[in-house]
Amino acid sequence: MDLFSQSPLSIEAAAKRIEDLIQEIAEHDYLYYVLAQPRISDSEYDRLIAELRALEERFPELRRPDSPTQRVGGGITKEFPTVAHKRPMLSLDNAYSPAELYEFEQRMRRLLPSTQWDYIAQLKIDGVAIRLQYENGIFVQGATRGDGQQGDDITSNLRTVRGIPLRLRGSFPAELEVRGEVLMYRVDFLRLNREREEVGEAPFMNPRNATAGSLKLQDSTEVAKRRLRFFAYFAEGEGLPDADHEVMARLQEWGFPIVHTAGPYRLPQVEEYITLWERERRSLPYDIDGVVVKVNSRALREALGNTNKAPRWAIAYKYQPEQAITVLVDITYQVGRTGFITPVAELKPVKLAGTTVKRASLYNYDEIERLDLHLPDVVVVEKSGEIIPKVVRALPEQRPKDAKPVFPPQVCPECSTPLQQRAGEVGRYCPNYRHCPPQVIGRLEHFVSRKAMNIQSLGEKILRRLYQKGLVKTFSDLYSLKSEDLKSIEGFAEKMPTKIVQNIHASKETPYERVLYALGIRHVGEAVAYKVAEAFPSIDSLMEASEEDIAGIPTIGPTIARSIKAYFDDPENRVEVEKLREIGLQMARRHREVKPLANLPLSGKKVLVTGTFPGVSREEIIQYIKENGGEYVSGVSRNLDFLVVGEAAGPTKLEKAQKLGIPQITLQELEALVGVPITPKESES
Repeated sequence: MDLFSQSPLSIEAAAKRIEDLIQEIAEHDYLYYVLAQPRISDSEYDRLIAELRALEERFPELRRPDSPTQRVGGGITKEFPTVAHKRPMLSLDNAYSPAELYEFEQRMRRLLPSTQWDYIAQLKIDGVAIRLQYENGIFVQGATRGDGQQGDDITSNLRTVRGIPLRLRGSFPAELEVRGEVLMYRVDFLRLNREREEVGEAPFMNPRNATAGSLKLQDSTEVAKRRLRFFAYFAEGEGLPDADHEVMARLQEWGFPIVHTAGPYRLPQVEEYITLWERERRSLPYDIDGVVVKVNSRALREALGNTNKAPRWAIAYKYQPEQAITVLVDITYQVGRTGFITPVAELKPVKLAGTTVKRASLYNYDEIERLDLHLPDVVVVEKSGEIIPKVVRALPEQRPKDAKPVFPPQVCPECSTPLQQRAGEVGRYCPNYRHCPPQVIGRLEHFVSRKAMNIQSLGEKILRRLYQKGLVKTFSDLYSLKSEDLKSIEGFAEKMPTKIVQNIHASKETPYERVLYALGIRHVGEAVAYKVAEAFPSIDSLMEASEEDIAGIPTIGPTIARSIKAYFDDPENRVEVEKLREIGLQMARRHREVKPLANLPLSGKKVLVTGTFPGVSREEIIQYIKENGGEYVSGVSRNLDFLVVGEAAGPTKLEKAQKLGIPQITLQELEALVGVPITPKESES
């Protein structure tokens, strides 16, 4: 089927094709997320999604809530309503040793002295417990555990989580409740923290903390970017088998990824399973903190019942985190690009989880105070999520008699400027952002980075030397550099200084939105810069905008708006922007007019772009549209032919386009329509 053909297509034919596509995509989701046996490439999968999306845009009345196109998120939730659980979501009692496991069995034996039973064992994922509700196989509601009796309705956010089926496979109860864990893989956790640090936001302490924060985001489009996963561990509905290991098999048949489950076992086999995964848990891509042991028979579970807070028929065997005892030798303080001070524990080297640990982040002074750290001190360290070394507690009974309490730093460790603390924030920061060396060098490093101005071969070491020599202190100073300046720095190949100067001047063609990102405004990451540039297509319009105007950009909000407004209200920042403008940097979105020709693929078509596109700039897409005969327009109207949608697309544009029945297409679909791919501008190497 030609996705972009405007030839007649009956609504009946479209409905059948949409149904076929939804089923085919659901099958591939099942193969990928449940069986881990994908049969098609990512590009082939994307083509199926693209065809489905194009049909739904052409026939919006056929769009269904269980369509896989609904996973991208969209829409802002100002607050999450509270919903009651039909059955309480109880917590579990814990066991920390085999003896406590056998005590758990004896407690049940006293209640049912003549009954025999077996168990299932499930890995205890260190995630966030949720409840999903299905009616006639369609996902209708999802909620957090909350206080066990009621939780927050986060249905819109859970729709974005891969692994949660929007429509079930096969035969299933008319009403079905499924419980499970939402989690974040370690690799995605590290990626998220890198992105947060890039825009001056505090990193999350561990994957579970990051998952919980993600599920409470008000913008489901942002939740979709967090790459959350889901594993089911419980189901309740009419006609389910008595044996829970059979219920878990049913969950897989219906399309759910399930937690690793073993059994039916007797208690000695459960012990073996616990021992196995205590040894192997680091081989998993996600965190577990133990094993959940459950009586397999659901009828016996009913007979055993619950206490006020926990089921009598289940227990969580908790692993002790791998820990080590060492000496806290010192606490040093790092100054980041945005001026925030991060305390770092300097440790006597110790082996932990297969590596030698010498340092551990302490996050902020509040953490030091909570741990009651002294110098020197004897401390217990572990790896949070098997990733980040963390000081867990001090051992005051082993503390040296001459140890002194740790007080918060009063001045910057790099420039001796008195530190400040913003209302509502726990971190202290150095306000001397123009002259504090780590801040200046950090901003310069951000400015030249690949996603910003992309000035290659100009890394942190070279920037540090240039700063120390007094050659570069501001962004505009970079454009005054001569090859002779760089030759004064040792270690360069003969032609490298000339090449770096060429790269610097080539960066003048960098599009406005990336220049905006390169300025290093706090909270303004790459995606935010694109949204701001789209709303304010010149630096002048942005500098004159009110805080309310900026906050009105979809998904931006007051915190980012306040930061942008404060940046441009600073006279020295305005002076620097003017210098960069005079140097030739792009301070507005450029639109080179191209006269549409009748024989070009997009002749007569009005096209608008929203969102971001990895590997290609918005300017390059606009140029591509015009070169192929299209007319690029500034807003959604009835005359618009296509809305090209990328990542972090503006929900207002999407909603308006949907109401008007305007086709929303991906960049790949646009390329398919034109017949040739976009060729991004090559970077200087």
